[in-house]
Amino acid sequence: MTETRRTQQLHLGKCIEDLDKLHNVPDLKSKRANLLCKTAQKLFESAEEAREKGDEEYSYVYYMKYLRVIAYISKDKDYLKDKSYFNNMLGAKNPNKAIDAAEELKNSLIDRYEKEQKTKRLNDIKENELIKQKIEENRKKTTESVPIIEPPTAGLPSLDEVTIKSEQLYSILKCGKLKVMILDARPGKDYVESHIIYPACISVPEECISPGQSANVLEQNLPAASRLVWAERASMELIVMLDWSGTAVIPGKTLHLLKTILLKWDVKVQYGRPPLALLGGYEDWLLKYPAFTTNPQARPPRQDDFMDDMLGEIEYPNWSELSPAAAAPPAVVRGKPGEPVVDRTSKAAAVQMYSERARNMQLILEQQERIADSSLTLEMQRIEYEQDWEKVRMQHETEVQDDLRAFYKLREQEIISQLMQLENKQYDMEQENQSLREQLEEYQRREREEAEKLAETIAGASDETSATDVEVERAREAAAREVAAAAARIAAVRSQRSVLDRTRERLEAERKRKLQHARDKRKPADRDERGVSSDEEEPCAPTFDRSTKPSKVAPSSDLHQRDFQPVWGDVGRGLTGLKNLGNTCYMNSIIQCLNNTAILVTYFCNGQYLEHVNRSHSTRGAIAEELAAVVRALWSGQYRFIATRDLRNEVGKHQRAFRGCEQQDSHEFLTILMDWLHLDLQFTINVPPHKDSLPPSEKAWHEYTKSKESLILRLFYGQIKSTVRCTVCSKQSVTYESFSNLSLELPANANRCTLSDCLKLYLNGETIPGWNCPNCKEKRDAVKKLDISRLPPVLVIHFKRFYVDPKEYMCNAYRKKQTYIDFPLEDLDMRQFALHCPSNHLYNLYAVSNHYGSMEGGHYTAYCKSSVYGKWYKYDDHVVTEISSSEVKSSAAYILFYTSCGASRLS
Repeated sequence: MTETRRTQQLHLGKCIEDLDKLHNVPDLKSKRANLLCKTAQKLFESAEEAREKGDEEYSYVYYMKYLRVIAYISKDKDYLKDKSYFNNMLGAKNPNKAIDAAEELKNSLIDRYEKEQKTKRLNDIKENELIKQKIEENRKKTTESVPIIEPPTAGLPSLDEVTIKSEQLYSILKCGKLKVMILDARPGKDYVESHIIYPACISVPEECISPGQSANVLEQNLPAASRLVWAERASMELIVMLDWSGTAVIPGKTLHLLKTILLKWDVKVQYGRPPLALLGGYEDWLLKYPAFTTNPQARPPRQDDFMDDMLGEIEYPNWSELSPAAAAPPAVVRGKPGEPVVDRTSKAAAVQMYSERARNMQLILEQQERIADSSLTLEMQRIEYEQDWEKVRMQHETEVQDDLRAFYKLREQEIISQLMQLENKQYDMEQENQSLREQLEEYQRREREEAEKLAETIAGASDETSATDVEVERAREAAAREVAAAAARIAAVRSQRSVLDRTRERLEAERKRKLQHARDKRKPADRDERGVSSDEEEPCAPTFDRSTKPSKVAPSSDLHQRDFQPVWGDVGRGLTGLKNLGNTCYMNSIIQCLNNTAILVTYFCNGQYLEHVNRSHSTRGAIAEELAAVVRALWSGQYRFIATRDLRNEVGKHQRAFRGCEQQDSHEFLTILMDWLHLDLQFTINVPPHKDSLPPSEKAWHEYTKSKESLILRLFYGQIKSTVRCTVCSKQSVTYESFSNLSLELPANANRCTLSDCLKLYLNGETIPGWNCPNCKEKRDAVKKLDISRLPPVLVIHFKRFYVDPKEYMCNAYRKKQTYIDFPLEDLDMRQFALHCPSNHLYNLYAVSNHYGSMEGGHYTAYCKSSVYGKWYKYDDHVVTEISSSEVKSSAAYILFYTSCGASRLS
C-alpha cells in the first residue's frame, strides 16, 4: 500500500513550508455548525481518496484543512451546547485518524523533499561537470582550428533594463565570455552563511552602505576579502547587485544606494553600462540553482531582524517645555575678568545680589519639585495600567464569547500602548530634570566664585563694612536654608518614587514573563489562526438600530463596494480613527498625517483626482483610489473609526514587507507611498520651448519629471543640489536630485539638539579623496556640499533615530539614540538652508508621526493640527483625542510635516 501511495510525483511544492501555505481556510464566522460539519466530512473524504491514489501532497493539505475546520467547530456555540450530536456527524474517530495521518504524511513528505533536493543537486553537479568538459573540448578545438568570430553573448539584458533574471545570469556565468562581478548587498553574516559560488562574487555588507557615501569611503568599510575584487571593478563588463528578495531598485533602499554610489560617487571608474539588480534576489537564485551556492540550506532572514534593521535608528526628543525663566540659564551680568559685578562694599547691593540669586535657584528648585511630583504621578499611573493589564489579560483568556474576547483584546492593546507612552514621558521628565540639575550646579559654582571674590574685597574694607559682611552672610544663609528645604522635599519625593519604581518594575517583569510564556505555549496552528483572526476581531457592536439611519451608508466607490467595517458615531470632520488590523499602527499614523494635509484632502474629496488616475503604472491607479476612499470616509464625520483593509491589501500586493501582521517602519511606508501616489496620479504638462536656456536647476527638474507631474509631486517633492569642488583649483561639478522627504542624521554624542543643528549637519560638506578633477587632470581631494535648490510647499522631515553599531555590524547590533530635538511649531525659517527661497519661506508644523517603545516592540501614533478646528489632536489608532500644543514636542517625534504659509492660505 505504501508503494502505491508514492507512485505519484511531487508537484505542489518544493518543501513542506510550501504546503503549509495552502491549507489555510477562509473566514468561517458566518457559517453554521451543521454546514461546517458537512464541509469537514467532504475534506476528510478528499484526503482519504488522495491518499489512496498515492498523492501525499494533496492528502496532507486536505487533512490539515479538515483539522482547521474541526478546531473552529470545537469553539462554536452550537457545538458546545450539543457535543454528542456534532461528534456523531463528524465521526468520533475521524479527528484522531486525521491527526495521525497528517503527522505520518508530513514526515514522509519531508523525507521525499530532501531526497528530491539531493537528487536535483547531484544532477546539477553532473550537468556542471559536463558543461565544463564541453567548454574544455571546445577550447581545444578552437586552438587547433582557425579562429572564428563568436556571436554576442545570449541572454544579456538590453541597456534599458535595470534587472537581470537568474537564468540569464546563470547562462552568462556558464559561458564565461564576460567579466562579471557580483555585489552581494545582504548583511555580512548572511553572506558568510551562504552566497553564490563565483570568484568575483563579493560581500558589500548592507551595514556599510549609507546615503551620500562615496565609493572611496565604502571601499574602506568593506571586508578585507572583498577589497581585492572591488578594486578590479573598472575592468568588469557586467556588474550584478543582489539582496535577499529584491524585485526593483527602490529609492532609499540598499540596492538603490549602492547603484547611486557606483554611478555618481565612484570617481575612479566610468562604467560601460549601469549595474543590474538580480530579479528576485538571492532567494530566487537559491531556489533555482542551489548547487551553485555555498550553502543550499540557507534560510530567509527573520522578520524581527528585518524590523530591527529598519527601526535601529529611531530616537526621541524631550517632552515638557521649560518655562521662559528656565528655558536658558538666567543671564548673569559679569564685568571684566577679575572685577566684581557690583560694588561689594555696598550693603544693599550685596544683599540684593544674593536675594536675586536665591530667587533664581528657588525657581529651578520649584521646577524640579514640579517634575518630581509629575514623575511620581506618572509612576502611579504606570502601576495602575500594569494592574489593569493583568485584569484584562485574565478576562481575555477566560472569556468564552468571541465578541467579548475581541473587546478585551482591543483593551489589552490600548493599555500596552499607554504604558509605552508613559515610559516615554517618564524619560522626557528625567532629561528635563537633568538639564535643571546642570543649571543649578552652574549657579552654585558661580556663587562660590563670587563669594571668594567678595571675601577678598571685604577683608580689605573698614570696620564699618563688617556689618555689610554680616548682612550678606545672613542673606546667604537664608538662601541656603531655602535651598536645603527644597532639596529635602525633592529627596522625599524621589524616595517615594523609588519605592513605586520597584513595584512597577516587578509588575512589568511579571507581565513580560507571562507574555513570553503565552507565546511559547501557543501552538503553530493557533498562532496562524490568531494572525488571521486578529484582523477580524471587532469591538462590541453598537446597540442602536442601524436601520433607523438610512442616510448613513458605508463608504464606497463607483468601482466596487468596500467594507470599512465602520463603527458609527457623529464626530468632527477629519476626527475619525483607524482600526489596528494587526501591527498596522505605522500605516495608520502616516495616513492620518496625510489626511490632515488640507490641499490633498480637497483634491481627494472633490473627485478632482479622478481626472489624473494613471492606469499604465504597475499599481494601475489602485493605491490612489483606495487612499482617496479612506480620506473621504475619514472626512464624512459619521464614523468613530473605520478599517482600511482594502488599502492594506492593495499595498501588500505591490510590496511584500507590508503584507501580514509584522510591525514596519512608518518612514519606509511613507517614502514608498509617495512614489506610488505620484505615479498613480500623473498628468502631462507642456515642456518649455527653450528648455536648454533654463537655469540648471529648472532644467534638471524637467528632465526628472519628463513632462509628467502630479499634485503629489508639486506638494511634497523638492530638489537637492550636490556640488563637488576641487580643493586645489576650485573646479566644481554639480548634479541635482529630487526628494519627497529630508532624512536627517543627528549630531553624534549629543543629548540635546535643535532642528537647525540637524539641517546644518545634513548640508555640511564631506571630503572626497581621489576625485578625478576635470580641470587639473589629476586625482585631487574634493569637497561634496549639499544645498536645497527647490523647497516643496509641504516639507517632510525624518529623523534617523536608529543606527547600526559599527563595532558589531556583523551581528546586526542596532542601537537607538535618545537625543532630544527641539523643533518649532510655527515660523520655521528655511532661508538659511535653501539657495533660492520662494517668497513664502516660513513653515508651520501641522502633523507629527510618533514612535514609542523599543526595537523589540513599538507603537506609532500621530499628532495633527486640524485645519477645520485649529486644534491639535492625537490619533492613536481608533482613538482620537484633543491635546494641547505643549504636548506636541515629545521625545517620540519621528517624522515632521510642515506646510508653508502660502500653502496654508491656498488650502
